[in-house]
Amino acid sequence: MYNQRYHKFDTFYNHKFGFHINGPHPGAFEAIHRVKPKIVKTLDFSVDVFKRMKQESPDTFLIARLFVHPQDFGQLSGGTAQDARKRGVEMAERILREEINQSRNHLNGKPLVDAWESLNEVFPEWSDDNTHKLYNEYQIAFGEKMLSAGFEPLAFNFGQGNGNGPQWLRLYEGTLELYKYLGMHEYDWPTMDRLHNIGLNGPSEPHNLVPGGEGRGNDGMWRCLRYRRVMNSGIRQKYGDKHTVIITECGMTQGVWGGPSLDIGPWAHEVTVPSDIPGGVVSSPIPVDNYWQSLQWYNNELMKDDYVLGACLFVTGATGKPEWDTFEHLGPIMDRIEAFQQIIPIDPNQKTPIPLMDSAAVKPTTPATVIETTPKAKPTSDSSSISELQTAKSATAMPEVASKDKSSRWSYTITHGQGLPLLIMDIGVANETITVFKPDGATERLTSGSKAEYGVGGVETYANVNGVYKIEFLGETFEIPLGGQFTKLVFEPIVDPSSVQVSLSLRDGRDRYGIGEQVFVKIEVTNISPEPVPFGILGLLSDTGNFQTSWDNGLIQAGETFRHEDGMAFNDAGAHTLQLSICFAKKDSCLGGNDEAWVRFEPKLPFTVQ
Repeated sequence: MYNQRYHKFDTFYNHKFGFHINGPHPGAFEAIHRVKPKIVKTLDFSVDVFKRMKQESPDTFLIARLFVHPQDFGQLSGGTAQDARKRGVEMAERILREEINQSRNHLNGKPLVDAWESLNEVFPEWSDDNTHKLYNEYQIAFGEKMLSAGFEPLAFNFGQGNGNGPQWLRLYEGTLELYKYLGMHEYDWPTMDRLHNIGLNGPSEPHNLVPGGEGRGNDGMWRCLRYRRVMNSGIRQKYGDKHTVIITECGMTQGVWGGPSLDIGPWAHEVTVPSDIPGGVVSSPIPVDNYWQSLQWYNNELMKDDYVLGACLFVTGATGKPEWDTFEHLGPIMDRIEAFQQIIPIDPNQKTPIPLMDSAAVKPTTPATVIETTPKAKPTSDSSSISELQTAKSATAMPEVASKDKSSRWSYTITHGQGLPLLIMDIGVANETITVFKPDGATERLTSGSKAEYGVGGVETYANVNGVYKIEFLGETFEIPLGGQFTKLVFEPIVDPSSVQVSLSLRDGRDRYGIGEQVFVKIEVTNISPEPVPFGILGLLSDTGNFQTSWDNGLIQAGETFRHEDGMAFNDAGAHTLQLSICFAKKDSCLGGNDEAWVRFEPKLPFTVQ
């Protein structure tokens, strides 16, 4: 999914992988012509090569970085804000003198390079505030100069494991106001989801949970998927859809573990990870299929977030240092990308493409995910409405969502899979008694949380007998028919809609709009309860039956107000309305047909289209 706010693709792929090219390499250029990636980052400025690339694939987004040493953002030349701004302007002027940027090399009146980075992995996030403030001044000066010359700047590009939403809001306000594109690096070892899974399955750390996370452990997202932790910890709450994230480097390296671990990739024959890193010491080189599985998991996650433009695989066409060869993506990985790649259509009435990815070959290392464009949010018009649900399934079937008792305070999601005939359950609460009445007359009492690997309230029991299983806990009773197969049953409480107060207003203070003009709405949702209020999907529902997702996987803390702006265009003249519709359940549950969790809030917001 991609919202195309700033860069409009002519076509869209079922993956977001692009190339990171260090220098001139025939194999990398040949791969560009084979695959026509949607995003390329390069430290090489071969005009003829990239002019040809743009001719063959005009919607490829090209990022460039000029290598400089030392990387002086003002700290080496005085340490003042004035010094930082001066260095930022000097860097921009140096880049603008490059041959690839000259107007004589523009194609169809446009520069070949779509965005320029300034510096790369300059310092860690735990550096002192003054260092960050200097870099903010540097980025502002660099960005302003590049924008004035008709080029987009690309901010940050800190090393993997660095990025802090609250810190950026506090120290980089100028950068966040000026820049559209934010760059991040993401690596892990020996799989791309290793630290993420450790975080999800570890002890509960409420202070580390972020909106958009799964709400368990510490939510993960510390290395790969770090961009979510950064963006959803205040930046998207404040700026909405202003920024597009680009993963300007990604892959696997032993160097994530620091200390004696060398910065070497999956094809290295040497293992340098300390033996006291649990699970970090594995046979190397990594099998190609294992790395491909990691990449497929990562792509499945990237495809969920429309604000992510793409991810550049480091490295495609290794040049320079010998160790870069251990990261090479040409060969078997490139062959797999080419075989996997499909063009998927884009609905012109939507911000996002219709995902048609056949991911039968995907073997995600985390639970199955669902990619969506717009939810089936109680549309009020006929079946031709663009609010129809259009989904793509991951490796396992889409979960069945049900709640048999309409008066129940709980909903549940059932997922069937391969394996032993086990019934896995999670009620989200520990130390509660769960009683299971089985079809053969047996009764089993379980304590929630006894199998914490399945969640905070996880339990496990055999369910090899076909029939109806009656499950009781916390005064609720559910009857679940099972067919002797592996089943996962996840319960979640349905939030009382009276826990929030909703306010909708027209952003521009107008009540009349032209046909096809965006009607922008200011959304405010205040949590008036003493407990956090999670929601899976929040969006605008029109009187014509069209639904548009404005935010997903959100969490509103007690006493806080969620604020966002969104817009919708209308093609028919006359009186129209918009109202807020929220699904107070997990996103997958919302998409799976959990109607009980959807709430439409009154009053509707009226206006006229003429």
